[in-house]
Amino acid sequence: MSVGGASDTGIGRSWLLYFSLAFASMSFSATGPVAIIIAASRQGGLSFAQTSSWLFASIGINGLASIAISWKMRQPLLFLWTIPGAILAAPVIAQYGFGAAVGTYLVCAAVLVVLGVTNLVALLDRWVPMPVVMAMIAGLFIKYVLAVVQSTVAAPLIGAGMLIAFFGLMWLERRNAAPMPPLIGAMLAGAAILVATGFRLSGNGGGAWTATPALVVPRFDLHAISQLLLPMLITVLFVQNAQGIAVTRASGYRTSLRMVTILSGVLSAITAPFGGCPSVLAGPSNAILVSGGTHGRHYIGASIAGVICVAIGVFATAYVFLLTSLPATYIAILAGLAMMGVLEKSFVGAFRSTMPLAATIVFVVTLSDVTLLGIGAAFWGVVAGCVVYYLIEKPRANGARA
Repeated sequence: MSVGGASDTGIGRSWLLYFSLAFASMSFSATGPVAIIIAASRQGGLSFAQTSSWLFASIGINGLASIAISWKMRQPLLFLWTIPGAILAAPVIAQYGFGAAVGTYLVCAAVLVVLGVTNLVALLDRWVPMPVVMAMIAGLFIKYVLAVVQSTVAAPLIGAGMLIAFFGLMWLERRNAAPMPPLIGAMLAGAAILVATGFRLSGNGGGAWTATPALVVPRFDLHAISQLLLPMLITVLFVQNAQGIAVTRASGYRTSLRMVTILSGVLSAITAPFGGCPSVLAGPSNAILVSGGTHGRHYIGASIAGVICVAIGVFATAYVFLLTSLPATYIAILAGLAMMGVLEKSFVGAFRSTMPLAATIVFVVTLSDVTLLGIGAAFWGVVAGCVVYYLIEKPRANGARA
């Protein structure tokens, strides 16, 4: 009896641990990254219903798929949406319409499947230098981080409170003494200040709380595709999926680049008709899932996280109502703080390399936000950076090694 009781207690503690990891993982994914979707939808001029459908697809459908994939593969494989992709899509949606963005998502999905099935993804991985990719990400993300400063000036009380909570918890986190993740602390601090200063949520007018997914008719606009496709593919392959695979491999799992690429393509094709931007293996979320527990059983945490995703997806309308009802400065600060760590890693990856000139060119061109031949700055930044690297810096690096 005592042995059985001890065994049951051990199993109970194990599941509690994986539930805690899953909850922490989704506390990250369902706050700052969702705030980025809200910010991108506002920039793109999307309606409340369209934003709700986007969130339903990005978190609900991906969550359901992640349960099946993680359980089948016995690996922590939580798929969500590409955060840089949401940022890239916003100006395209504003300029060409939601249908044009969805059409580009479907083209992206098809290319991902082809790259995975043929294993051409392994060759592409060698052609585009990672510092060039990281410099492009830095150029895209810095605008959102700058919004933290601008919003703090506009709303100093809430901004100061969120920043103090964020950096205070970060200071504790680096000494292994933080009671919660910095982003969650900033979110709670900001919410407390809103309540203390008299902010109240308005009623939703008797509207539905559950998701009302709506199909978006795709439109294959060549200008939108030329502007969005290549930067989207680069972020999916070399930033998001690469980060997710690195996390799982570092934890001892033999995660296949080819398999992840194919799954990204298939899931992107499923979520795109509902407005969801391409699906990726979520690096930060999976990193939290493997931060505790036993090797070989982390798929349990990923499956629980998938269940939480499905729950959020089902109530996407209520969740979007909550976030869109909050002050724009609060959402902007939360989204910017969510990007802080990624921006830091992007700068380190781009400029602590053997190609600082190429990285600088990419960063400057991407930040310029110019459009040439109907194609956006992120594409031209990568092109310019690759040209500078192969013509100027690559020979010098080879010579230095010789």
